[in-house]
Amino acid sequence: MPENVEIKTTKDKDLREVTQKSKGLLSSRYGLWVLAIISFVESMLLIPLITDPFLIAYILLHRSKVVTAVVVTLAASIIGGLVAYITANFFIDIILGFLSDKSVAEFYVISEEFKNSTFILGLVGAITPVPFTLTALAAGAIKGNLLLFLSGVFVGRSVRYSIAGYLTYHYGEDAVRMARKNIKPITIITFVSIIIYFLLTM
Repeated sequence: MPENVEIKTTKDKDLREVTQKSKGLLSSRYGLWVLAIISFVESMLLIPLITDPFLIAYILLHRSKVVTAVVVTLAASIIGGLVAYITANFFIDIILGFLSDKSVAEFYVISEEFKNSTFILGLVGAITPVPFTLTALAAGAIKGNLLLFLSGVFVGRSVRYSIAGYLTYHYGEDAVRMARKNIKPITIITFVSIIIYFLLTM
């Protein structure tokens, strides 16, 4: 088995185990708070955490609360991004000192490419595999327009979490398999469509 495939398989397994272990908390009366905290932390900190599997797990446990779950996850993600933005705006030099060389390099690449496109920057972090926290830090560090950044985050994360919520509500556990199979083409098509719409309406 190729090394990169083995690493990916291991990460998927670890993620499934974490999600399974969190089901007890997600099924409790504090489940929404747990989901909100996960979404907030994923957006605020540079850690290998993805909110989507936890959102799916919560909806599977609480089918009647699918809209609430999506809204709470979205709101917590936006707030987490806002905190990362504000933190970077004031403490960028200190923050870069704690990042790895690879993360610093990625940060500068993102900063240069999206210096005058804060809405796109928020959209990229919200809906693509690019780490969202990096884009939030970049937007804050370059002092990009906060309203445009949050608008991009809102659009991107609304699409992403709404798709996850819809698929989970209608297809149950099969949604996980469907998401893994179709997430890349759906992400690319959605992202390109939004960019085209944005450019045409400017």
